[in-house]
Amino acid sequence: MALLLSQPHFSGPLLLLVVSNLLLWEKAASNLPCVAEEGGCWNPLLETFNSATQKAETLHNLADQLYVELYYNQFSSGQFWDFSSQIIRQDKTVVRAGSYCHSSLTNPPNTGVHINIEIASYLKTLINFVGSWISPLFHLVIELSATKDVPETILSKAKEIEENNRQILSDLRWILTKVSPAAEMTEEFPHWEYLSFLKSSDKNNKFLAMFNLSYCIDHDSKYILLQLRLLKCLITGKDC
Repeated sequence: MALLLSQPHFSGPLLLLVVSNLLLWEKAASNLPCVAEEGGCWNPLLETFNSATQKAETLHNLADQLYVELYYNQFSSGQFWDFSSQIIRQDKTVVRAGSYCHSSLTNPPNTGVHINIEIASYLKTLINFVGSWISPLFHLVIELSATKDVPETILSKAKEIEENNRQILSDLRWILTKVSPAAEMTEEFPHWEYLSFLKSSDKNNKFLAMFNLSYCIDHDSKYILLQLRLLKCLITGKDC
């Protein structure tokens, strides 16, 4: 069943959108699993959405903090401000690093325009979108852990970002099995082109990879949070 998506402002336009689409999902919503407990009903699907959304909020906050800290911490500030100057001078290599994100290869829904998409397909795309960060974040933690004089504040944020992203992916996989039990999922996580830069012994290349990663995870973490909120509303009818 196709759903109409628009920019998720969570105000009047989205509310009208959600109301209309919830009519299509009324039957599915009424059949959501509910476990009777003392004092009420516990809905595993809703709780998983709540958990994933909380993790996405943490992910976005940490990604935003990491992006700022890499600009102002002595460990990386010199290289990052140099990259910003090179962007102003239209250095093609640095411009690409500061604007292109490999996650776009998963073809995520462009919520700025009206499109038709099935819930299962929507979830699969978001799984691949979140999954595209598994390898880059894993290797970022490894490289930072092995880098001399890396500030603990930067390393700890990188570890928390990696863990939250991994857990969100796990939650999305579980949600897909409950929303569409018969759905077949082929996970295709795009390659991060700056992985070799991150592993390089060249300091400039290593920081260019961090420059790209910090910009993109900050941008993508906001997208992940918005999509989880929208999916929660469309599937469970809660927090619309």
